[in-house]
Amino acid sequence: MGNIHNTFGLNKFKTMKETSKGVEFKHIGNDEIIYLLPNKEITIVLNPKTVEGNKKLVEKSTGLSHSTALREFPKREHTGLEPISYGYAYKFLSEDELDAFLSELNNF
Repeated sequence: MGNIHNTFGLNKFKTMKETSKGVEFKHIGNDEIIYLLPNKEITIVLNPKTVEGNKKLVEKSTGLSHSTALREFPKREHTGLEPISYGYAYKFLSEDELDAFLSELNNF
């Protein structure tokens, strides 16, 4: 995951918190939060407030992700008794794909 961390750094994101459930990154310029989840594929999750106002981001998403790791994101009811944090997930096959997406995200 070290190279993936570098990819975030090159796109102006700094590591804020790291747990077994995910890594929280914060953009240096606009304070946008992104989570990297420890899945087989490179999976990041964006804040629904950011995504829902942008049709292009909604279309690129692979769907909603619900996790207690997304602590800075809004909560909603899902399958449990208590509301859980959620966001829009994006999956990438390579660090180059991730880099291109983060670079594009910087321009939104």
